[in-house]
Amino acid sequence: MQHFNKLNLLPKSLWLLLACALVFSACAIDGLVDYSGDATVVEKFSFEVAVRSQNRFRLEGVNGSIDIVGVPGASKVEIWGERRVKSKSTEDARAYLKNLEVRVTDGAAEVFVKTIQPRETHGRNLEVVYHIRMPDNWEALVNHVNGNVLIDSLAGKVSIGLVNGSVQLWEISETISIGLTNGNVVLAKIIGNTFIALVNGNIDASVTLPQPGTCEMSAVNGTIDLQIPQNTSAQFSAEVVNGSISTSGLIIHDKTTTPVSVRGRLAGGEGRIALKTVNGNIRVEGF
Repeated sequence: MQHFNKLNLLPKSLWLLLACALVFSACAIDGLVDYSGDATVVEKFSFEVAVRSQNRFRLEGVNGSIDIVGVPGASKVEIWGERRVKSKSTEDARAYLKNLEVRVTDGAAEVFVKTIQPRETHGRNLEVVYHIRMPDNWEALVNHVNGNVLIDSLAGKVSIGLVNGSVQLWEISETISIGLTNGNVVLAKIIGNTFIALVNGNIDASVTLPQPGTCEMSAVNGTIDLQIPQNTSAQFSAEVVNGSISTSGLIIHDKTTTPVSVRGRLAGGEGRIALKTVNGNIRVEGF
């Protein structure tokens, strides 16, 4: 007697549907795999770009720390650091490292560096640590997600957009713009217009304004500590919703105060200082 396998009697169309279902199921199951762990693989990288007509350095990062230092008379931009992948196993981390790329573009006006990585990493932690040395008269633009950003010794404009992490700027002598969601801002030896918008965190800044110059700082949840020269010339305003305002070492002319605001004029009033917090204190000190 001849025996038949009932599966052999299935129409080809049903076989195709079954095969697609199996593939889909396998993909769905694979998508739920969690590769998080502590096994880490690190690989170093380095680039050099000759200085020609460029005057700007721009970086778009995702995760990891960034430090940028200006070098007087530099004839090249030096970019180096580490690519890091953390996974459930060393083998997987090493294999996945190929998905984490540092891309450098040398344009006519700027040197552009970008982190390239998958949007979904299934629990793996990807990080790129950047060290940059560039001409000190260039502009620096940084757009980053998670990590600390430090910029030192630049005479060009500095613009930073950061979601999570701290920002530290030292010896910058041009306009500064910072947008930060979660983290602290520290500014030291700044000579230039200063614009800071912070959601959660504290601002500690020492700023010398050009004449006339502008300093605008705001925080939703956090304090503002500002140190300025005693001879600063600016229209001055400080406002809080829930918090206190204190000033010391400064002569504020035409001063008006309320429980939540202080307004007046510093010296000739040529510039502008505007400070605002929702939940937090404001302290301004003259040095």
